[in-house]
Amino acid sequence: MLRFLDNKKLWWFAGEDPYILSQCSKGIRRKFSFIGILVILISLISAAGIAFGVEQILNSTMADIIIGLYFAMFVFILYLFVLYTLSRNVLPNDGSDRIGTIISYSIRIGFLILLGILVAQPLNYLIFKKSIDNELIAFKNQEVSEYNHKLNIKYAEELGKARPYLKSKSLVLKEIEKNNRLKNREIRALLENQKERNYFIRKILIQNTLFHLVNTNNQLDINILLVLLSWLVTIFLVLIFITPVLLKIFISISSEYYQIKRRVQTKVIDLHYKAFRKKYNQLLLDKYPEANLSLTTLYVDPPYNTIRKSKPELLGQDAFIKWLCNESN
Repeated sequence: MLRFLDNKKLWWFAGEDPYILSQCSKGIRRKFSFIGILVILISLISAAGIAFGVEQILNSTMADIIIGLYFAMFVFILYLFVLYTLSRNVLPNDGSDRIGTIISYSIRIGFLILLGILVAQPLNYLIFKKSIDNELIAFKNQEVSEYNHKLNIKYAEELGKARPYLKSKSLVLKEIEKNNRLKNREIRALLENQKERNYFIRKILIQNTLFHLVNTNNQLDINILLVLLSWLVTIFLVLIFITPVLLKIFISISSEYYQIKRRVQTKVIDLHYKAFRKKYNQLLLDKYPEANLSLTTLYVDPPYNTIRKSKPELLGQDAFIKWLCNESN
């Protein structure tokens, strides 16, 4: 198992340079390998969750496989991008944009939290399917009961309007019988409609609704245990989704990996800058040999350009006269 964690392919999934990581200690290498494993796991979880959700909505095996695989690739590429851009800047910098960095981290983590919540919904239904289906049956029964009540009021009003024109008891009974047939037809249409609907949104509401925003007498009781367990699963998945980012963020800039990365990158940049400066000065010398020109910079630490050279100090007239007198002597 420990050998498996020391794998260069897993480092690539963590968005880091395998060449640099290969020079680090086993502890650092395994930490990045663990991040890579989490990225793969999250991609698989996302594929399963979205595929099952699509199957619930479209009832199409082919569609849920295609969309699930597409979403898995989307999540995989998204994590590679996020983790790669979370790598610390090891080159010399003034460190003045800390607020921007915090905002950037917050946006990325917030987006991953939303992604985790989205993927958790169909998985919660898969885990608690029996309990949610029982709650859904109660909801459907209530839906039929409320519709039946509305139809009773509707046809009672129609009977009341027709009553003055019904001169005998038999005509009244026939009108009632006709209304019952029409009402039963509408009830059957509702039942058929219930069979065709997948109630996916209702299932999501059942597993997430802890209290009613508006209290009415005909509301169903909330299964509090089901909702709390669903929330726990969601929180667990969200933690999995943000763990790779948190692990990457909390790797210290003074860690062994970033120290080696700084040495490697600054060495490459310094060599290229030295070669560029030498070639540039040679071109100036060849074209303007009498001018004695060379490349100059306004910074103390080129090519990183983080420390600007101080401006010449301007002295007053007295200092100039003193200098002039000293020159004369």
